[in-house]
Amino acid sequence: MVLYPANIKIEGRLCVIIGGGRVAARKAASLLECGARVRVVSPELDNGFDELAGGQAQGVADGRAGEFTHVARPYQAGDLEGSFLVIAATDDEAVNRAVEAEAQERGLLLNVVDKPEQCNFYVPSSVRRGELMLTVSTGGQLPALSKRLRRRFEEEFPAEWAMALELLGEAGVQVISRLKDESRKKECLTELAALDLVPLLRDAGEPAARSEIEKCISRYLA
Repeated sequence: MVLYPANIKIEGRLCVIIGGGRVAARKAASLLECGARVRVVSPELDNGFDELAGGQAQGVADGRAGEFTHVARPYQAGDLEGSFLVIAATDDEAVNRAVEAEAQERGLLLNVVDKPEQCNFYVPSSVRRGELMLTVSTGGQLPALSKRLRRRFEEEFPAEWAMALELLGEAGVQVISRLKDESRKKECLTELAALDLVPLLRDAGEPAARSEIEKCISRYLA
């Protein structure tokens, strides 16, 4: 099966998680970071949910935070009404099957934890550096391999990448607005993308990185 890669906007959308264990807590935190409205249906919640208490995700770097609600009872048919995305994270096969059936009937995005054959989407391992997101997926075949590759990304793409992308994004907007010649614009953007700003940011800081960007742009504006 060939999977179609996509990044989904879920800010403000209702995402329902059936199950309240450790994995469910991790899924909830990830959805909240993306601004989703997360509803967890489970009689009890793992301690991992503690930091989500109060209705807001904690520590969201860019200020976005979703809404968190807990329905303290077992799953019931109809719990998926109004949802955009569903995660079944219980160890009860019958419940997971029931959730799958309702999700299919409603045409919803569904992920059943550790059951790739019941999913219509998989959650890739990811590394975030500001707006830069690197993801890796094995198509649900071997999540442990995804995690191994994610750790490699974490080492190869340090935190400075977030600032590097922010600065290059600002520069890109400037180039697009100031350079009218399409060929030179394309060349300049390509050269900007090739700048190795991470070592500069790490060793000399933001001013040095900005200076390097200005040098690049000035060659095309002259």
